[in-house]
Amino acid sequence: MWEEMLLTEQLNIHMDKANHMLELKLRDHEQEDTFSTVQLSHAELILLLHTLLEVNRCFRGDVPYFHN
Repeated sequence: MWEEMLLTEQLNIHMDKANHMLELKLRDHEQEDTFSTVQLSHAELILLLHTLLEVNRCFRGDVPYFHN
């Protein structure tokens, strides 16, 4: 069963606890009634989170403690 987690003008996020799925809906700026939808598994969600954290570190100019 899908549960709403976040609702903004541009973004709508739902979670399905039973199936470990996340659904992202992004509003199309050209056609306001149109959404692009992406469903992510738990593994894909974790990869996305790690990537967004890395982007955040880059934006802030953080220096990594451990180098890859």
